[in-house]
Amino acid sequence: MSPAEPDPSVSAGKHNGTPRYHLLLPHKEKFSPANAGAVATIAADLVRSSKTPQAIRIFGTAVDTPFQDCNFSPLAIRRRWWHGGNIGLAEAYLHQLDEMALPDLVEVHGRCQVASHIKARRPDLKVALYLHNDPREMKGAVTAAQRRDLLEKMSAVICVSNFIRQCFLDGVDASAALAAKTHVVHNGVERLQKKQGPKKPVILFVGRMVAEKGVLELAEAAAQILPNHPEWQLCLAGAKGFEVAEKSPYEKQVESALVRLGAQAQMTGFLPYADIRTLQGEAAIIACPSLWQDPMPKVVLEALAAGSALLASRRGGIPEAAEGRAHIVDDPNVDTLASAIEQLIADDSYRNSLQQAAWADFPFTAKQMAADADAARNAAISAPVERQKHGLGG
Repeated sequence: MSPAEPDPSVSAGKHNGTPRYHLLLPHKEKFSPANAGAVATIAADLVRSSKTPQAIRIFGTAVDTPFQDCNFSPLAIRRRWWHGGNIGLAEAYLHQLDEMALPDLVEVHGRCQVASHIKARRPDLKVALYLHNDPREMKGAVTAAQRRDLLEKMSAVICVSNFIRQCFLDGVDASAALAAKTHVVHNGVERLQKKQGPKKPVILFVGRMVAEKGVLELAEAAAQILPNHPEWQLCLAGAKGFEVAEKSPYEKQVESALVRLGAQAQMTGFLPYADIRTLQGEAAIIACPSLWQDPMPKVVLEALAAGSALLASRRGGIPEAAEGRAHIVDDPNVDTLASAIEQLIADDSYRNSLQQAAWADFPFTAKQMAADADAARNAAISAPVERQKHGLGG
């Protein structure tokens, strides 16, 4: 029996009668509250909010202090010099798998080539791909033919928005039965406040300080409007990456745009996730002015969960959560954002109505996300396993 065809007696094991799931993170994701990215925090919420958290195990790069209340297995990348980071992490997972009860499903987050690689190395396993971003820009899924091949090999393809599902199926000649293997599981977050509290006159941006997030345009727009409203402040929370580091050239551009605001503007740099949620709970307005096709940013859901007035752009999957609950800018630029900021600050009734809409209508809970993910997984493990062999992923 070849290494790719293990002894079937070591079969997929049930945890007290419950299916067993393994979730594999991208190698750069840090499964730690100290410096987690969006994918890591979503994975933690998927576990914590599941009805069967004990049946889910997260695999990822070793960290000093992983999220609590989650089964986490740290991995050391194997032969990085040869495989690279993500395939090296996949190889480490496969090596560790030889000493464990097999899962009912391996769920690969965010890396198409890793999902293909694991399926090629272990065709006996059921593998699902969990997409957080547009696969057409990912290694192993750029072409429609590659995505069709993935769809045939995977037991499920889980997408964080209808927008991402459409991206995955773009140009793919798939039957209805094959397309049914794709599932939409909107991101979700926990609402931290028991009731809607008072807000401070703050416009808050949370996220990576990169051009596609529209931070510079927001800063320049605020610099036009806030001098006329001295009681209001702008707070930009985040950095280029998920750690404390020197300011990037782009961050310095943003900093320069804020000079005229003086004490009315603040750039916090990178902050731990708990601190971010505290700021979100206090801010009257939270901005997500993405210029790119943002798939389903958590900050949109966090803003709604906090009962803040959300200022968002009509990009990617954002409208799937923001429509009817936020002020949406169709064409985000300095002028349109400045106009939106002026309206949200000057019109108390309008701002308050958005805050009330966000608080009263919030279906994007972590529990709902976990339930939807479990439903997609159950569909995946109910389907017959695909055992055809494919070339190894790069």
